[in-house]
Order: sequence, then C-alpha cells, then structure tokens
Amino acid sequence: MSTTAVWSEEDSASFIRFAEHFVPDRAEQAAVVTAMVDPGRGTVLDLCCGAGGLSRRLLLDHPDCRVVGLDASDAMLAEASRQLASFGDRFRAERFDLGSPEWRRRGTAPAAVVSSLAVHHLTGDEKQALYRDMHELLAPGGSIVIADLVQPVGDRALELARRMWDEWVRAQGDEAHRAFHALEWSCFEYPDELDKPSPLRDQLQWLTEAGFGDVDAYWMKAGHAIFGGTKHA
Repeated sequence: MSTTAVWSEEDSASFIRFAEHFVPDRAEQAAVVTAMVDPGRGTVLDLCCGAGGLSRRLLLDHPDCRVVGLDASDAMLAEASRQLASFGDRFRAERFDLGSPEWRRRGTAPAAVVSSLAVHHLTGDEKQALYRDMHELLAPGGSIVIADLVQPVGDRALELARRMWDEWVRAQGDEAHRAFHALEWSCFEYPDELDKPSPLRDQLQWLTEAGFGDVDAYWMKAGHAIFGGTKHA
C-alpha cells in the first residue's frame, strides 16, 4: 500500500496549517510519547514526521539522541527540516513510503520508533507486518510508541469518539471548526479509503504477537490513543 496514492500535498498544507487545532491535546500527546522512550545517544525513527512537532519534542526531551524524520510528503519534509534546522545534524529528513518494506532494513538499529497519526493509513494486515518488522529492526531494549486514531468498538463508543473530537475542535474556534468539517477531517464522521483505524485491543495484541513486552496503552481521548511496547534484550 502506498500512502502517497491518496495523501496529497494539499492535505499536507491543510495539516501544517490546522494540526494544532485538529489533533486533541497534541502537545500533551507528544509529551506522553517522549516520556515512554529512552533513546540515550541512539537514534529515533519518527514515522510520518509531518512538520516535525513530535521530532522537536524528542530532541528537546532527549538531548543526546538523534532523530530521523520520515515522511512521504516533500512539503512535510521541507517544513520539518526548516523548523528543526537549529538542531543541526541531530535531525535528518528522509523520504519514504510507510507501507513499503524497503526502509525497514537499516545499517544501525534504532533505539526507538515513534509515530503520530500515520499507522491508521495501513490495513490490519499491514499494521501487523509493520509491528513485526519494527521488532526485528529495533535494538534490544528499544521501544515502539504509536500515537494514532483507533477504531471504537460499538456504536455508542463510535458516537462518543466522534462527538468528543468535534467538541474539542469547536473549542479551538469557529475558523478551525468550519475547516474541520469542510475538509471532512474526522474519519468517525466522514469515513474514506485513506483512513483504516483498527481497534486498540487488536493493536495491543498484534504488538504482543510481534514479540514486544510491556505492551500497554498510555493515553486516550476522542478516539486517539497512545500505545506501545518494548523489545526486551
């Protein structure tokens, strides 16, 4: 699956402009992700790094690490490189296709793999393959932490997630709320072929089956969750 077939640079421009208003408690999410990794002097892979918000938090919270920001969008990579230029060679941008296996073979094992709002573009089978490949790729003791949309199980849970997300965006202001609906951003209200969120319980099981230990959920709000595990030595 190639995410570039459906994600456009127009989508990238919209996300760069509105992400702070569309993603519930985005700063808090980044803080949770960085709290659950301990890369030391190692390298962190930020899958679908976007404009570099999560990469920035990683570089600040872990001052000895390096971050490789991977994305399919040239606009996102250019913006991330611009935003993080002050970190010098501690940040490097790299173009990739999330669903392709090619980038998953690297010369040096990363100390952590993180991602925000990307893995839901993969099917269930593709998510399972990604988790297996990340377990093989990571250095012993390394962590994977995913912040993403997850599919509610049951109609009441789906409606709650839809409503909570909508109310959160509404609180960001009228312009953001109008854009949120004009762009049909919520997959819980406007399902499309790009968004394929899987239930949280399934993803925790898939991480366990891939070999990760300490698999857990760390945060959840309005259909967005943060979860992950550790590759034990």
